[in-house]
Amino acid sequence: MTDADRQRFLLELEHHLGAVYNFARWLTGRGEEAEDVVHDAMARALSHWSQYSPGTQMKSWLFTIVRRTYYNRLRREKYEVSSAEYPENEELLPAEPTGGDPGRLPAGLVRRDLDAALSSLPEGQRTLVLLADMEELSLEEIAQIMEIPIGTVKSRLWRARKALRQKLIGYQVSRK
Repeated sequence: MTDADRQRFLLELEHHLGAVYNFARWLTGRGEEAEDVVHDAMARALSHWSQYSPGTQMKSWLFTIVRRTYYNRLRREKYEVSSAEYPENEELLPAEPTGGDPGRLPAGLVRRDLDAALSSLPEGQRTLVLLADMEELSLEEIAQIMEIPIGTVKSRLWRARKALRQKLIGYQVSRK
């Protein structure tokens, strides 16, 4: 690859850093740990930049690296994942209208309540919901990131959304 290819790679990578950090933040539940995971993942992406195929989905490629980095850290350090609390942060998540899709998350959830509900899901289910509903990746992209067949993604995502809806039953947003 040429220097121009490397420059294009770096610009595209920079474009996805926010989404990469958000994904790491949701996976880890802690800001400092997410920063460490993103740092390690970006170091890996930069050292393997020549393996990236221009024209493919860089966001999916980066999410795969983040996910693998996170799992490697869990295996290596054997620490427990816990959720961070947001006691002072009552900001609403930005939510687009879902067009009546019953599988999507309700609009207007308070971030700490959604975080608590997501944190109570098993890690695999939480990751699927994050990739599908928060990052809005296609089922094909999720299958590639999770390294599972697309049919498995569909069934596991359905179960994850069902479990999350059960945890959020009766949730009422009180707007001031």
